[in-house]
Amino acid sequence: MKSIAWVNITVPSNENTILYGSSISLGDYDIVIFDPQLPYYERIQFSGGGSCISIEGGNQFKTGLSHWSHELVAALKVGKTVFVPLNTCKEDLIAIGSNMKARNQRTYDTANISNYAVFPGNLKPRNSCGKHVVVKDSAFKGLYDAIKEIAGYRVVFEANSSMRTVFSDKNGASIGGVLRFPNYPGSLVLLPHFDFDQPHLTESGDESGPIWSKKAIQIFDALVRQLLAVDRNLKNSTDLIPVPDWLKNFESPKIIKEIDETVNRIGKEMEQLRLQLEFEKLRKIEVLQYSHLLYETGKPLERAIEKVLHLLDYEVETLRVGALEIVHVIVSPSGMRMIGESEGKDSNAIDIAKFRQLESNIGEDFAREEVDQLAKGVLFGNGFRLSDPNNRAMQFTEKSLTNAKRVGTALVQTADLYPLALHLLNHPNDHEFKTACRSAIENTPGGVVSFPDPNTSSPPIEH
Repeated sequence: MKSIAWVNITVPSNENTILYGSSISLGDYDIVIFDPQLPYYERIQFSGGGSCISIEGGNQFKTGLSHWSHELVAALKVGKTVFVPLNTCKEDLIAIGSNMKARNQRTYDTANISNYAVFPGNLKPRNSCGKHVVVKDSAFKGLYDAIKEIAGYRVVFEANSSMRTVFSDKNGASIGGVLRFPNYPGSLVLLPHFDFDQPHLTESGDESGPIWSKKAIQIFDALVRQLLAVDRNLKNSTDLIPVPDWLKNFESPKIIKEIDETVNRIGKEMEQLRLQLEFEKLRKIEVLQYSHLLYETGKPLERAIEKVLHLLDYEVETLRVGALEIVHVIVSPSGMRMIGESEGKDSNAIDIAKFRQLESNIGEDFAREEVDQLAKGVLFGNGFRLSDPNNRAMQFTEKSLTNAKRVGTALVQTADLYPLALHLLNHPNDHEFKTACRSAIENTPGGVVSFPDPNTSSPPIEH
């Protein structure tokens, strides 16, 4: 049986359902059902009225739009059928930047977006709701019969030359059809919207919440059969009409059950492999984050520093007490407490400015009742971050070096941490090397930390 991806839509199935915010590929599936409804994104309220999607939410939308635009076109290019339950057309504003004006008033630069921009073909729907659906192509009658109890149109549009109208309202306006593209063998099938999320399709379950009713399962099973039939018909694999729903009442050869069991088993194995593939991709992303030590700044650099400190067996946490926030509170296995700050500069060395924040954090931390000893300061710097680390000058200014000596701060060039991470990822049990690295940080009285060379280390034999 062909596999169906249910993207951004609620159906009575736990298999192959994909969230809009996911980065999952559609390459593993034979048929795609894609609902264009926009997920909720955090919003910014304007003081003069109105609102827009926040900068972060806008970035999430653009990421999702780019991903699904690519995936849908890729599916059509290889001849797949993409079914679209035509949801309401949503046009909105996203914040793409901000400016601070006089009297602390912030203004936002915005851009227009539409949830239908995800589709090829420049669809231009107009919102209009109704329940009366006219099926203009008999090949789709079985499909509509399967969903008519939960279906209704939410948009109408004018059919262009590349689209064949399949569904219309009672006045003849298009509310669904088949859209083909000159260079893509696949089909974009536009359907009246259908919605399983209705009270009469659920019933009381256990403490985990409601469960799907028998009626919901029946509608879903009929829908799946008809989607497969329409897909087969569109590919012209046979001259047969879509299988009528009543055929299920007739006995099938016993071998069909054996084939179905084999197909289901293979399908489950493929799903497990797909999940394993996604897991391994995430593992790769996690490991590649160590390379952020070489060129990143801000939060990505902070996360990479925390990861390598964990490799060195440090405990690292973010301390939040009232208005006080310290990103890196570092505790050594020896019990020594350190407080870290990080800074990245595109084409300059790390200057003395960051010391003010570091010394302030150390002082406020020491003022806390439960702390009885000043923490050691560690300043992580990624100076000249856009150039090759092998060609960089000293990454801390002379004033930074002087101040570090005055207050006893250890200065760590984050590019120096990368070879340590590489060695420990390859030799996680080299505890002697970990100890030497920790000692280098903790015993540097005020200046740039000089780490042991991992190339001269003799790691233990891995068993």
